[in-house]
Amino acid sequence: MNPTKLAITGALVGALCVSLAARDAHGDAAPCPAWDVDYLLAANLELRDTPVGAGDGQYKIGPGNMTLRFEDRGGLPAGRAKLMTYTMRESFQIVSKNLFWTTTVTTDTRTAATPDRCWSAAEGMLDGRTLKWSTPVRGYHTDGTLTCDGSLCGKFGAPPAGTSDLRIAPHDVTLGPLAYGEDGKTFKMASTFVTKTDMPKQTGYLTLAARELRRTCVQPKPCP
Repeated sequence: MNPTKLAITGALVGALCVSLAARDAHGDAAPCPAWDVDYLLAANLELRDTPVGAGDGQYKIGPGNMTLRFEDRGGLPAGRAKLMTYTMRESFQIVSKNLFWTTTVTTDTRTAATPDRCWSAAEGMLDGRTLKWSTPVRGYHTDGTLTCDGSLCGKFGAPPAGTSDLRIAPHDVTLGPLAYGEDGKTFKMASTFVTKTDMPKQTGYLTLAARELRRTCVQPKPCP
Protein backbone atom coordinates (compact mmCIF):
# COMPACT_ATOMS: atom_id res chain seq x y z
CA MET A 1 0.00 0.00 0.00
CA ASN A 2 1.11 3.53 -0.72
CA PRO A 3 2.75 5.00 2.43
CA THR A 4 0.57 8.11 2.22
CA LYS A 5 -2.62 6.01 1.99
CA LEU A 6 -1.36 3.84 4.89
CA ALA A 7 -0.84 6.89 7.07
CA ILE A 8 -4.30 8.26 6.23
CA THR A 9 -5.89 4.87 6.98
CA GLY A 10 -4.08 4.66 10.31
CA ALA A 11 -5.26 8.14 11.25
CA LEU A 12 -8.86 7.29 10.40
CA VAL A 13 -8.72 4.11 12.48
CA GLY A 14 -7.26 6.05 15.41
CA ALA A 15 -9.96 8.70 15.16
CA LEU A 16 -12.65 6.02 15.06
CA CYS A 17 -11.25 4.41 18.21
CA VAL A 18 -11.19 7.75 20.03
CA SER A 19 -14.78 8.41 18.93
CA LEU A 20 -15.96 5.01 20.17
CA ALA A 21 -14.17 5.51 23.48
CA ALA A 22 -15.83 8.90 23.90
CA ARG A 23 -19.23 7.37 23.14
CA ASP A 24 -18.58 4.69 25.75
CA ALA A 25 -17.57 7.32 28.32
CA HIS A 26 -20.84 9.19 27.78
CA GLY A 27 -22.97 6.07 27.88
CA ASP A 28 -23.99 6.15 24.19
CA ALA A 29 -22.51 2.77 23.30
CA ALA A 30 -22.21 1.26 26.80
CA PRO A 31 -24.98 2.27 29.25
CA CYS A 32 -23.76 3.38 32.65
CA PRO A 33 -24.77 1.00 35.50
CA ALA A 34 -24.93 3.80 38.11
CA TRP A 35 -23.78 7.34 38.85
CA ASP A 36 -21.92 8.70 41.87
CA VAL A 37 -22.65 12.41 42.23
CA ASP A 38 -20.39 14.41 44.58
CA TYR A 39 -21.68 17.59 46.25
CA LEU A 40 -20.09 20.42 48.20
CA LEU A 41 -22.28 21.38 51.17
CA ALA A 42 -22.84 24.62 53.04
CA ALA A 43 -24.97 24.52 56.17
CA ASN A 44 -26.56 26.31 59.07
CA LEU A 45 -26.85 24.72 62.50
CA GLU A 46 -29.66 26.10 64.65
CA LEU A 47 -29.24 25.49 68.37
CA ARG A 48 -32.13 25.54 70.83
CA ASP A 49 -32.55 24.67 74.53
CA THR A 50 -29.00 25.80 75.44
CA PRO A 51 -28.29 26.75 79.10
CA VAL A 52 -30.54 29.73 79.99
CA GLY A 53 -30.89 30.26 76.21
CA ALA A 54 -27.42 31.77 76.07
CA GLY A 55 -26.33 29.86 72.97
CA ASP A 56 -29.62 29.73 71.10
CA GLY A 57 -29.25 30.90 67.52
CA GLN A 58 -28.11 29.96 64.01
CA TYR A 59 -24.47 29.26 63.16
CA LYS A 60 -22.81 28.80 59.78
CA ILE A 61 -20.94 25.53 59.54
CA GLY A 62 -19.12 23.60 56.83
CA PRO A 63 -17.87 22.95 54.36
CA GLY A 64 -19.27 19.45 54.03
CA ASN A 65 -19.38 16.73 51.41
CA MET A 66 -22.02 14.28 50.24
CA THR A 67 -21.96 11.53 47.64
CA LEU A 68 -25.23 10.16 46.27
CA ARG A 69 -25.42 7.08 44.03
CA PHE A 70 -28.25 7.08 41.49
CA GLU A 71 -29.60 4.66 38.95
CA ASP A 72 -28.95 5.43 35.29
CA ARG A 73 -32.00 6.57 33.33
CA GLY A 74 -31.32 7.58 29.76
CA GLY A 75 -27.71 8.41 30.50
CA LEU A 76 -28.57 10.56 33.53
CA PRO A 77 -28.63 9.91 37.29
CA ALA A 78 -32.23 9.46 38.48
CA GLY A 79 -34.60 7.08 40.28
CA ARG A 80 -33.40 5.18 43.34
CA ALA A 81 -30.68 6.90 45.34
CA LYS A 82 -28.24 5.86 48.04
CA LEU A 83 -26.31 8.09 50.43
CA MET A 84 -22.74 6.79 50.10
CA THR A 85 -20.90 9.41 52.17
CA TYR A 86 -21.75 12.40 54.34
CA THR A 87 -19.30 14.57 56.31
CA MET A 88 -19.66 18.03 57.82
CA ARG A 89 -17.15 20.25 59.59
CA GLU A 90 -18.57 22.26 62.51
CA SER A 91 -16.32 25.09 63.62
CA PHE A 92 -18.04 28.04 65.30
CA GLN A 93 -18.00 30.16 68.43
CA ILE A 94 -20.76 31.21 70.82
CA VAL A 95 -20.18 34.35 72.91
CA SER A 96 -22.79 35.10 75.58
CA LYS A 97 -22.81 38.26 77.69
CA ASN A 98 -25.08 39.75 80.31
CA LEU A 99 -24.75 41.85 83.43
CA PHE A 100 -23.41 39.00 85.56
CA TRP A 101 -21.34 36.75 83.30
CA THR A 102 -19.54 36.35 79.98
CA THR A 103 -18.97 32.91 78.45
CA THR A 104 -17.36 31.80 75.19
CA VAL A 105 -17.80 28.28 73.83
CA THR A 106 -15.79 27.21 70.77
CA THR A 107 -16.91 24.11 68.87
CA ASP A 108 -14.53 22.19 66.59
CA THR A 109 -16.09 18.91 65.47
CA ARG A 110 -16.75 16.66 62.49
CA THR A 111 -20.02 14.85 61.83
CA ALA A 112 -20.31 11.83 59.52
CA ALA A 113 -22.67 9.04 58.54
CA THR A 114 -21.79 5.34 58.81
CA PRO A 115 -22.49 3.18 55.72
CA ASP A 116 -23.81 -0.34 56.14
CA ARG A 117 -22.13 -3.47 54.77
CA CYS A 118 -23.41 -2.53 51.29
CA TRP A 119 -21.69 0.90 51.48
CA SER A 120 -24.98 2.79 51.86
CA ALA A 121 -25.89 5.09 54.76
CA ALA A 122 -29.49 5.78 53.60
CA GLU A 123 -31.82 5.14 50.68
CA GLY A 124 -34.35 7.28 48.87
CA MET A 125 -36.04 8.05 45.56
CA LEU A 126 -35.63 11.03 43.24
CA ASP A 127 -39.12 11.87 41.98
CA GLY A 128 -39.06 14.85 39.65
CA ARG A 129 -36.92 17.43 41.43
CA THR A 130 -37.38 16.06 44.97
CA LEU A 131 -35.37 13.31 46.65
CA LYS A 132 -37.41 11.75 49.46
CA TRP A 133 -35.71 9.40 51.92
CA SER A 134 -37.20 5.98 52.59
CA THR A 135 -34.75 5.20 55.43
CA PRO A 136 -33.02 7.26 58.10
CA VAL A 137 -29.32 8.07 57.88
CA ARG A 138 -27.47 5.34 59.74
CA GLY A 139 -24.72 5.96 62.28
CA TYR A 140 -24.91 9.77 62.34
CA HIS A 141 -22.14 10.70 64.81
CA THR A 142 -20.04 13.67 65.92
CA ASP A 143 -16.47 13.78 67.25
CA GLY A 144 -14.30 16.72 68.25
CA THR A 145 -13.73 19.23 71.05
CA LEU A 146 -15.46 22.01 72.97
CA THR A 147 -13.53 24.84 74.61
CA CYS A 148 -15.35 26.83 77.30
CA ASP A 149 -14.13 30.04 78.92
CA GLY A 150 -16.24 32.08 81.32
CA SER A 151 -18.61 32.19 84.25
CA LEU A 152 -21.18 29.73 82.89
CA CYS A 153 -18.72 26.86 82.19
CA GLY A 154 -19.72 23.69 84.00
CA LYS A 155 -23.12 25.08 85.02
CA PHE A 156 -26.68 24.43 83.81
CA GLY A 157 -25.51 21.94 81.17
CA ALA A 158 -22.69 24.10 79.76
CA PRO A 159 -19.40 22.27 79.00
CA PRO A 160 -16.66 22.33 81.65
CA ALA A 161 -14.01 25.02 81.67
CA GLY A 162 -11.12 24.45 79.27
CA THR A 163 -11.07 22.00 76.37
CA SER A 164 -13.09 18.79 76.57
CA ASP A 165 -13.95 16.02 74.15
CA LEU A 166 -17.34 16.00 72.46
CA ARG A 167 -18.60 12.57 71.38
CA ILE A 168 -22.15 12.12 70.13
CA ALA A 169 -22.67 8.39 69.68
CA PRO A 170 -23.93 7.00 66.36
CA HIS A 171 -27.70 7.32 66.01
CA ASP A 172 -30.27 7.35 63.23
CA VAL A 173 -31.32 10.70 61.76
CA THR A 174 -34.21 11.24 59.34
CA LEU A 175 -33.17 13.92 56.87
CA GLY A 176 -35.66 16.18 55.18
CA PRO A 177 -36.34 15.97 51.42
CA LEU A 178 -33.69 17.37 49.06
CA ALA A 179 -35.28 19.95 46.77
CA TYR A 180 -33.32 20.27 43.50
CA GLY A 181 -33.09 23.39 41.37
CA GLU A 182 -34.08 23.48 37.71
CA ASP A 183 -30.52 22.70 36.61
CA GLY A 184 -30.54 19.46 38.63
CA LYS A 185 -27.11 20.33 40.05
CA THR A 186 -28.05 22.15 43.25
CA PHE A 187 -30.36 21.27 46.11
CA LYS A 188 -31.56 22.59 49.46
CA MET A 189 -32.81 20.87 52.59
CA ALA A 190 -35.08 22.76 54.99
CA SER A 191 -34.37 22.83 58.73
CA THR A 192 -34.32 19.26 60.09
CA PHE A 193 -33.83 17.91 63.62
CA VAL A 194 -30.50 16.07 63.97
CA THR A 195 -29.29 15.95 67.60
CA LYS A 196 -30.30 16.44 71.24
CA THR A 197 -27.67 16.24 74.00
CA ASP A 198 -27.49 16.87 77.76
CA MET A 199 -23.79 17.84 77.83
CA PRO A 200 -23.65 20.32 76.28
CA LYS A 201 -27.37 20.92 76.77
CA GLN A 202 -28.74 21.72 73.31
CA THR A 203 -31.00 20.61 70.47
CA GLY A 204 -29.67 20.90 66.91
CA TYR A 205 -31.46 21.53 63.59
CA LEU A 206 -29.61 21.37 60.27
CA THR A 207 -30.23 23.29 57.03
CA LEU A 208 -28.30 22.32 53.87
CA ALA A 209 -27.45 23.90 50.52
CA ALA A 210 -25.42 21.94 47.96
CA ARG A 211 -23.89 22.25 44.52
CA GLU A 212 -22.65 19.42 42.33
CA LEU A 213 -18.90 19.00 41.96
CA ARG A 214 -18.76 16.00 39.62
CA ARG A 215 -20.62 12.90 38.48
CA THR A 216 -18.88 9.61 37.81
CA CYS A 217 -20.11 6.48 36.06
CA VAL A 218 -19.50 3.52 38.40
CA GLN A 219 -19.89 -0.23 38.45
CA PRO A 220 -21.41 -1.01 41.88
CA LYS A 221 -19.80 -3.86 43.78
CA PRO A 222 -22.03 -6.81 44.70
CA CYS A 223 -23.28 -6.53 48.27
CA PRO A 224 -21.35 -9.09 50.39
